[in-house]
Amino acid sequence: MHKSSKTLTGIIAIGLGMIILGMIWSIANTAMATLQKKLFADVGQLQWMMNCFGIFICVPLLTMGNLGDAYGRKLLFLLALGAAGLASLVAGFANSIFTLIGCMGVFGLAGSVILPLSQALLVHQFPENKREKAVGLWSIFASVALACGPVVGGAILNYFSWRWIYWMNVPIILAVIPCIILFVKKDEEKHPPHCDWGGVALLAIFLTSFILGIMQGPTFGWTSWFTLSFLALSLIALFFFIRLEKRTKKPLFRPDLFAKKTFLFSALPNACLIGCIWIVFFSIPLYLQNMQGYTAFGAAFFLLLISLPMAFLSIPVTKCYETFGPKPLLLVGFSLLALAFILQAAFLDHSSLTNFITSALLIGIAWVAIWGPSISSSLASLPHRLAGTAAGMFTTLQELGAVVFFTLGGIFFRTTHSHLLKPYEQNILSDLKTALPEDSIQSLLTNPSAITVYLHHPDTWLPILKKSFVISYQNTFWCALGICLLGLLFSIFLPKHEKRAS
Repeated sequence: MHKSSKTLTGIIAIGLGMIILGMIWSIANTAMATLQKKLFADVGQLQWMMNCFGIFICVPLLTMGNLGDAYGRKLLFLLALGAAGLASLVAGFANSIFTLIGCMGVFGLAGSVILPLSQALLVHQFPENKREKAVGLWSIFASVALACGPVVGGAILNYFSWRWIYWMNVPIILAVIPCIILFVKKDEEKHPPHCDWGGVALLAIFLTSFILGIMQGPTFGWTSWFTLSFLALSLIALFFFIRLEKRTKKPLFRPDLFAKKTFLFSALPNACLIGCIWIVFFSIPLYLQNMQGYTAFGAAFFLLLISLPMAFLSIPVTKCYETFGPKPLLLVGFSLLALAFILQAAFLDHSSLTNFITSALLIGIAWVAIWGPSISSSLASLPHRLAGTAAGMFTTLQELGAVVFFTLGGIFFRTTHSHLLKPYEQNILSDLKTALPEDSIQSLLTNPSAITVYLHHPDTWLPILKKSFVISYQNTFWCALGICLLGLLFSIFLPKHEKRAS
């Protein structure tokens, strides 16, 4: 094979590995209503699927770059693909939501490797004078994954078993692995690892304890020993994490970078944005399928409307960034996002198609207006020698924002839903118990379109269930609006456009 053909094959293989990761996230969100129905999962368990993915991608993210440098990026990338392939195989055979929660954790761990190392491997395939093209290609692969995921997932769910949303990854990964082995250049720049394992452990304890505390708060009570113990543990871990990062020679986070206002007030709005996007991709498919009766393919169309502006507006937004700087784009983006969330919070069980399309497009335009400029701005005033470290910190903050804000949005839904149904719950349960096992009932309380066939008196309970779902959905987006306004506030403090320091 000609050298250029080998290089192209290697680049495509790396890109496919990254696309698989992005599609796992977007397809899983598209499939939530189906998984809820097939596996009798409640909303809290569905949340844990995505939380596990987020926690396992976020905590080891910075460390995986160092391990790749130490033991070989290509080898670690291959191991991550193998783990994702095995998790896909197991997930396809799952008969319990808990199996899928575990598999999503493995996908997240694989993602913590694939996300940083895919960019490093792509850069290594290009000559020194053309390596900026690698970054552009990486962005294209990410956009393709986000745009194609909902449509591919919707089509599979429409025509095949839900299990194929996982099984389809297996043959792709089996084809990609030998291509990477044969055609991706080997990186020989190995050196001893310098990982901040103490920082990794404390970050893991902080994030896991915090998520456990607020996720189980509605179940055990916000003043229960369980909830308060985990929240206290998270604060203690955060305190020692900050203290350790200030003292260690090779910190996981470099505190001095937070002193740079351009970096800090680009990273924080981005974390708010990605948290909002996670809420959107999780909530909208559930609303469309559980309330409006759309198929998974129909719901995927609306998610596609959110993703499409990334493809069509990226170049115009880049030109605006070069002309006006990031601040105006972030302010406009968060304003549009706020308007979209107000529309979402006003939705009823009979909301018009026009409102939904308008809201979806506004979210997509806001996403492209904020995401790219915030990434560019965060690195704009930093020296080139710190670019890798800053990019890792920026991405880790992004994933932290995703997990934490997504969890808060889910808590608003679950707390509201539980409160509204409490006066009627026992009567509804008694109406269902003759038809279903008790441990399957909770999943149907948040799925009005599926529960009808199990109710003895649907005309009595269905309006109550629908009203509870809609108000919970509205409150979720009022929460998202609050996160959006926080991002807008952070953006106000972003300094004027700075040139990168030498």
